[in-house]
Amino acid sequence: MKKTLICLIALLFLFSCAKKDDSKVLVSIDNDTITLEEFNKELDKIPMNMKMLVATQSGKKTYLDRLIMKKLILREAVKDKIENEKDFQNRLADIKEQLLIESLLKKKIAADSQLTENDLKKYYDTNKEKFKKEKEINTRHILLKTDEEAKQIMDKLQKGEDFVELSKRYSIDPNAKASGGEIGFHRKGTLLPEYEAAAFKLTKVGQMAGPVKSQFGYHIIRLEGIKPPAYVPFEEVKDYIRQQLTQDKQKELLEKYIEDLKKASKITINEDLLKEEKPASPEKQEKTETPKTPGKQESPPVKK
Repeated sequence: MKKTLICLIALLFLFSCAKKDDSKVLVSIDNDTITLEEFNKELDKIPMNMKMLVATQSGKKTYLDRLIMKKLILREAVKDKIENEKDFQNRLADIKEQLLIESLLKKKIAADSQLTENDLKKYYDTNKEKFKKEKEINTRHILLKTDEEAKQIMDKLQKGEDFVELSKRYSIDPNAKASGGEIGFHRKGTLLPEYEAAAFKLTKVGQMAGPVKSQFGYHIIRLEGIKPPAYVPFEEVKDYIRQQLTQDKQKELLEKYIEDLKKASKITINEDLLKEEKPASPEKQEKTETPKTPGKQESPPVKK
């Protein structure tokens, strides 16, 4: 019994020490303070994908500096009585209205728009064709400048020389040295028309076609793999279906809810007053060009 009592006192001591440590003053700003507990609570608010930014001591120090800056600015806002200014009050009222609307709709609609696993599976089975992937082929090519060069390489291939090595050595495709001319899996409509027409006629892995002329030069094509048409598994599209159905259901519920509110209210509109008001002419907005950023260099056969 005595041993149990000693353990209990020890636990209480440890708990009180931990609590005291949390309330330790981390920063003093004149008469104001930031405790370790306050700081840890602020850290907890950081989104999970940004937690790594404050995982180190330097990261925590940077975040603490921002917290100090926030305290200083808020203190100045109180001194200047910003809360009493009309513009602040108007904006605060707008934010409050928006929060009230969001909270009400969440309460009235979000709860009724929950979907079960059976709902999602039923939609998937009923609309399975929407989740069907077309046939895809993986090809490899050697790109040459002239038809004569392409024919010479074709002769080498027919004599048994390695396609990959020839592609690395002779192809003018900038990616060939690293990829050996491999393009990867593509469905119809994503490759250059001339290349695609020849590639999709190949039926067995290892078959070759060419030379095929395109805007980039002359291609020798070899079929590397085939993915037949297939349905995307339910598990892979389940979240997408949930998102789409939830949006549709919430929209439907919102429209019904608004319609019910209108029916339950007496609404009178004086349209004559609308006619008296002349609409303000829209201000001309200057068009600014978005700077173009260089995209990732793609292999020539891939359609842009």
